[in-house]
Amino acid sequence: MLVSLYLAFLGSTTFVAGSSATTRTFNSNAGFTNASLVSSADKKAACVTGTIYINVSTATNTRFLYAGPANNMAATELFVEYTQANSSIVAELGAGGNATVGGRWAVFGKLCLPIGIAEGVKTVQLLTHGGTLDYTYWDIAPNYSYVDVAAEAGYATFSYDRLGTGLSEHPDPIQVLQMPLQVEIIHGFVQMLRAGDLAGLTFEKVVGVGHSVGAGLSQGVTTQYPSDFDAVILTGHSTDFTDALVGSVSTGMQIANTDPSGRFKGLANGYFSLAPVEQAHQYAFYRYPYYDQQIFKSQYAISQTNAFGELWTLAAVYVPAPLFTGPVDVVNGENDYFYCRGDCMYPTNQAALAISAFYPTASNGSQTYLVPNTGHSINPHFGAPKAFRHMISFLQANKIY
Repeated sequence: MLVSLYLAFLGSTTFVAGSSATTRTFNSNAGFTNASLVSSADKKAACVTGTIYINVSTATNTRFLYAGPANNMAATELFVEYTQANSSIVAELGAGGNATVGGRWAVFGKLCLPIGIAEGVKTVQLLTHGGTLDYTYWDIAPNYSYVDVAAEAGYATFSYDRLGTGLSEHPDPIQVLQMPLQVEIIHGFVQMLRAGDLAGLTFEKVVGVGHSVGAGLSQGVTTQYPSDFDAVILTGHSTDFTDALVGSVSTGMQIANTDPSGRFKGLANGYFSLAPVEQAHQYAFYRYPYYDQQIFKSQYAISQTNAFGELWTLAAVYVPAPLFTGPVDVVNGENDYFYCRGDCMYPTNQAALAISAFYPTASNGSQTYLVPNTGHSINPHFGAPKAFRHMISFLQANKIY
């Protein structure tokens, strides 16, 4: 199947997404450099992948008066001072004021179309992963693939490695790699998807779907560009990221280029990764024993980096979006440690609280869902299929097809 799809892609300008009739095709590899054709984990979607060059800028990055930690002891002390009571370190380091940052950024992306859907696909879901994850979070394996579930329901998906992650470009992790710039990148992708700049396909509706930091970034888009998304689905999300600081410290963060795997050699010292022990990942992201051990190990093996610039600018996106009037869905693992300290019903439903606090004018079609026996990283848990079904049901209930 993939061989024939690949040959079709190379031999003509039209790639039909599926073995049965469909009106949506990959008319070209427009927008993708080094394009390849792949299938989703359970072969429910046909996808084009490659590097996308996107021109964006922002005038609201912060000029941090800091070049990066000299070693892991200095990095650890930085985390201690960042998370201590009454910390002022971000304000002190950010005393340089606002900074304008712009450029042509190389971002790896994956656009998927459903296989075997007879009518045109009008809606694409823009999937933004969280910290220490990459684009594969949305398409881990059969039964753990939101890309597949979305495809079966007739939706296209666009996932990508956030700037500074995975196969994407890794710019300065302190001065460049900050939340305001990441918001602009998502905004740029929305425009490209609506205009047909990726694979020659245009979409009438765009749904913003984000996990953890990706949820914060998607919220940031709704604040700054309230007309970008027709709906948003935010997973691993709440009004308070104080618990996320505890979770972060629990993972034993290290300078990424010192990781014994050698995967991050050459990165600047402002990139950090999780401690190279399984318990660090389990503590922060998982609820034992409600996940497949092999899936856990596969996720542990490909864990990615975070950047100090993103960490210190989180507050820029966790702000209300009063002009967004579309439907909002907040989906949390019931036992999310990062955003609920392990109990998302204490002292009240944290998902519902997020909608009321951040989205005062969201439509009445807004929903919440707590996934039973599930930690922060929802997609690798046994509860993932329930979460996926709820997310699709939310869109269908709001007539977003």
